[in-house]
Order: sequence, then structure tokens, then C-alpha cells
Amino acid sequence: MYNLIATDLDGTLLLHGDTIGKFTHQVLTDLSNKGKQIVFATGRHHTDVNAIIGDFDIPVHLITSNGARLTSACKKLDIRQYLPGDVVKRVIEETQADQDLVINMYCGSQWLTSELHHSFSDFNQNDNFNPVVRQADEMPCDAVEKIFFIHKKRDHDALVKLERHLIDLFSDNVSVAFSFPWCLEVMGSGVSKGRALIQLAEFLGVPINQTIAFGDGMNDVEMLSTAAKGVIMGTAQDRVKQALPHADVIGSCREESVAYYLSEYVCQVK
Repeated sequence: MYNLIATDLDGTLLLHGDTIGKFTHQVLTDLSNKGKQIVFATGRHHTDVNAIIGDFDIPVHLITSNGARLTSACKKLDIRQYLPGDVVKRVIEETQADQDLVINMYCGSQWLTSELHHSFSDFNQNDNFNPVVRQADEMPCDAVEKIFFIHKKRDHDALVKLERHLIDLFSDNVSVAFSFPWCLEVMGSGVSKGRALIQLAEFLGVPINQTIAFGDGMNDVEMLSTAAKGVIMGTAQDRVKQALPHADVIGSCREESVAYYLSEYVCQVK
């Protein structure tokens, strides 16, 4: 029995245009009415997600910024974990000379970016949460939930090298994950969707063996492996499938595959 259901948004639950499908809404409503806990777990900013689910009429817990912020539906649990200021400063210093990188950060209620880039439209279609341009050396170092790098040429190998470099430099002071093959994200030590899921389950009194999670990115792997049942989208990155070879693989977000899986195996909605 699964009493806590966690799902990624982009590439997993959301349809084009950052919308939640009618059948998905029906299934999640049915689950909520049966006492199941619904969790949206995403790399997006808290403000961004709140704008997307503004009129959603069921309680939803939020894991945002890849776990740097955790908010329960009742708002009694609100945990934020920021990158150390000296680490933020050093990360920017190490990367700002690379002309192929767009440096971004979530700071306070803002999305700051060193440059507006067309890639933003691939993973953000929310007009209520747009990036603000700020020179890299003018970006703040305090209250930063995450820094993320977009490679202009979508060179995944170049970002893999950057990933190794940052891990070598900062060791236990950061956690690093890919949300897309061309987007590398840096959070504080120990931050992940998986850790946030454990914290939320403890707060709600739900045993971890009663959790199920859905995702498609490398930033979902810890959550998928932490939950009692991890389910991968068929469109997931190859590294995700390799990391979780025994997980169930379903269709795509375009087909509302998460909802159909839940309707068949969890809530029996037809």
C-alpha cells in the first residue's frame, strides 16, 4: 500500500505549457480524497510551482529546488537549506570565465541569470516566474538555494567535466545533479529530493515503505531509490535507467502515464 506519492514535474507529470492534465487531476483528487499524501518534487523554485498549482484544489506538499526547500501542505513544515556563501562565491569565480555557460541561481524569491537564453523555454513556460539578468560577479552569495549551469551548446560532456571539477573542489560542501543533460545543478551538502522525501515522510508519520515516486532525471535518482517503489518515465535519461535497472518504466508525460499507472496500481480509478 502506498500512502505517500511523490512525482517530479517536468518530463514526468506536466503537459506542454506547464499544465496538469484532466485525467491526472482526477486521479490525484481521488487519491487525496482517500487520504493519500501527494508530493510534487521538482528542481523548480517554490514560487514557480505555486504559480502553476495556484488553483489546485487538493493539498499538495512541495519539494522544490531539488530538495533545498521542503514545505508541507499545512505549512507547519518549511525547511530551507542554502549553499554556504563562500561556496557560492567560489563557484561563480570558477565558472564565470566560461563563455559557453549561463550561470543561474535561485536566491530568495528570484531566478537570477547571467544571460537570457533560448534554452529557458524548454523547461520554463511560466510567465509568472521569469529570470532576471544579473552579471555573474554581481550575484548575491547569501540565501542561495541552488546554482545551475546551462551549456549553450548543450555539451553534456563539458558539464560532466564541470561536475567532477566542482566535486573535487568542494567535496562534502555541495551536492551536484543533472536535471537535464545540458543543465547541471549545485545545491548544499546532502540536499536531494530523496532526503527531503525522508524528512517529509517522518513529519507525516508515513513509513518510507509506503512511498512511491516517479521521475525522469538524474536529480530524481535518489528519490526514486529512496521510495519503496521507483517508477521511471520511458523518456528518462539513459543514466537514470542505468542507475535503476529494476525500476518499472512507463510512457511519457504527454500520455499522462503517471496518472494511468496510479489508476491501475494504486487507486483503481478507471
